[in-house]
Amino acid sequence: MNGHSSSRVANGLRITLIHEPEAARAAALLRLSAGSLDEPARWPGLAHLLEHVLFAGSAGYQQEQRLMAWAPAHGARLNATTQAHFTAWFVEIAPERLGQALCRLSDMLARPLLATEAITAEAAAIEAEYRMLQSHGPTLCEAALSQAFAAPHPLHDFHVGSQRHFGDDAVALQQALRDWHQCWFHTGNLELWLSGPQPLQELEAMAEEAAAAFARAETLPTAPPLLQLAPQRAFALQSAAAQHLQLSFLLNDPQPASLTLLRELLTDKASGSLLATLREQGLCDDISLLEPYRSARQSVASVRFQLSGLQLAQCARIEALFRRWLAQLSGLTQQQRAHYASLTQRRFSQLSPLDQLRDLALGFPPAQSTTPLPLPQNLSRLWVSPAVSAPSVRAQGFTLRLAAIDWPQAEPEPETPPALHFYSPASTPVTPALPVAKSTLALVAAPVEPTLLLSVQPGLLPDRRSAALIEAALQPAMGDALHGGGELAFSRQHGLWQLRLSGQDALLAATLDRAIQALTDPPAATQAFGERLFYQAQQADDIAIRCLLAHLPDLLNSTSADALSALRWQATLYGGAANSAADLARRLTRLPGAVEPAQSPPHVFPTQPHYSCPTASRDAAVLVFCPLAEASAVCFASWQLLATLFEPRFFQRLRVEANVGYVVSCRFHQTAGQAGLLFALQSPALSTAELFGHIDRFIADMAATVDSQTTETLAASWLSLLPSLPESVPKNREHITAHWLYQQLNLPFSFARPSPDRLRQAYRQLTASCARWWRLSNSA
Repeated sequence: MNGHSSSRVANGLRITLIHEPEAARAAALLRLSAGSLDEPARWPGLAHLLEHVLFAGSAGYQQEQRLMAWAPAHGARLNATTQAHFTAWFVEIAPERLGQALCRLSDMLARPLLATEAITAEAAAIEAEYRMLQSHGPTLCEAALSQAFAAPHPLHDFHVGSQRHFGDDAVALQQALRDWHQCWFHTGNLELWLSGPQPLQELEAMAEEAAAAFARAETLPTAPPLLQLAPQRAFALQSAAAQHLQLSFLLNDPQPASLTLLRELLTDKASGSLLATLREQGLCDDISLLEPYRSARQSVASVRFQLSGLQLAQCARIEALFRRWLAQLSGLTQQQRAHYASLTQRRFSQLSPLDQLRDLALGFPPAQSTTPLPLPQNLSRLWVSPAVSAPSVRAQGFTLRLAAIDWPQAEPEPETPPALHFYSPASTPVTPALPVAKSTLALVAAPVEPTLLLSVQPGLLPDRRSAALIEAALQPAMGDALHGGGELAFSRQHGLWQLRLSGQDALLAATLDRAIQALTDPPAATQAFGERLFYQAQQADDIAIRCLLAHLPDLLNSTSADALSALRWQATLYGGAANSAADLARRLTRLPGAVEPAQSPPHVFPTQPHYSCPTASRDAAVLVFCPLAEASAVCFASWQLLATLFEPRFFQRLRVEANVGYVVSCRFHQTAGQAGLLFALQSPALSTAELFGHIDRFIADMAATVDSQTTETLAASWLSLLPSLPESVPKNREHITAHWLYQQLNLPFSFARPSPDRLRQAYRQLTASCARWWRLSNSA
């Protein structure tokens, strides 16, 4: 961060300003020091409901001018979250529109309409969300974890909200929301965070204008009651899909950055780390650190171990290794502590402006070399597995299969227990002799850290087992690259499997060598790990629309490769010296599979049938993906403009007015080397046929909206769209991804603002190609 300022403005509102001169986006976040555990007992879910209703309009901004409708039309991201003792609303947008977004954000929080129609609609939406959460694994785990704390405490109560708890008296509910708003929404309970390339003085002026919307108050929120541990702190939760162990602990007066530093140490993948050791022992496949509860005075942290087996004895062995690892934390040198703190800062710097504000305001800010490490004590244990047999109990308003259990003793460690290490500088790796032959390597001159992208050719789908094996084999090399100041990652990006390597030239070459070596004849332990990852990938997501989104690229890819040697890669190097590029091209000849010139996928598909993808969720869910009608930059830009017109209107009609369900989305979408418009709906009440009907009618009804666009209205939309269009010369990490994604379409980097006639032509192309739309649903 190049500039940072924290202060109070004239009416007492606390503000935090961040000046990032190179940022291409700006962000705003308003945090309220009250959440779901602060609401009146008479109205469970009231805080969650207000979070939703505030988006419905305010005194100054209504209809298409309110933030929820205005922001997507101007290329913004926005959302909100209700936590135990905090609620936050946030938006990310082009810097020149930050002031306009902030005016709408502050007005919606300070002067909400709270109309009964909006309250009724949002109460129904929360009811749909509650039904979905009844089978949502993370939600049920949080409910189970609450049983380790003594009652009474608000943590044990129901706070999501439901139609039954809100009742049928809309006027009474409206008054409750007004009372809650009047009680909490003043400067004593609010804090504003702003980030952007603007100078601090300009950001401060925006903050002062936004602060003026709120009433001044010096009172601070009452401290919530302290959590106390219960005598029983070992439980087993039955889950059909998940199997993991959660070891949780309570922290008093926590420092958020302490958990960030602990998370960095826990998730270290390098050889000798806790995670690598547990994987080698066949005990655990992944570790994550969660924070299910936080107040101003306490935090509950939960270390989640993804199990590789179903036996409770395995959990006891993991805990024993974890405790030994914790005991070694006190031996960290100052150099090691500073190194791990620098890794948290590197991760933070790679986040978007909005995600940076979320981390700073709501948890996991970057650590410093002086940041203390938390000392986990009095661990609570939760074993989650399909092997659990337990009775039904109620917790936080959800029905769980949960039982208190006796925790087994761990088996004695072997005479030579596995060694656990923390990072220390390693010797320079030995460079293997380079072959004479070269692979095809596309070069893109760019002022960025050298970055090599290896992606499977569009149209070719690696089978999930091969992808899982690649992921398993590369884990230690990923840790080594991170410690060296670079990156090695393997993931599915926009429907395509991608291997991403970055770092200075020498590190990039060494990382590529390690990756190729790891993928060449992986040992049995790695193959077993890959099989477990493959099995986990087969487990159905409990949110239906996510299942359909994950299935769409599988349909778009025409052929599959069932072995690493059958893969066809395309390679692109961004930045880096010419001689380094030549060395990388020679190294790539050893990569399993073949590196070939980029090939264009088909741009026009034949008539498509209706695809069925059954899901575990009882909600009806549908996707409609409309690929571009022609392979041209003009079509690409025109359809993006169509998306900016459609998105807020689609949400208004089907989420606000018709309230068909919790998931209502329309956007421009790229996946598996294809681009087009994507419509998504999920509903607990309507059938998939009815949802498809809503989408078809919406697209047909947009003819009048498209026809009404003038040169002037399109000019404003084009200005909002321009920052998101890919550039021929990437300037930073995010631009690299956009450039690579656009290259998959094999289109020129030449964009001109579409005229009204061109936009109408694009709409006609969209409707005329309806037979080639990809329609997915979870109905049989």
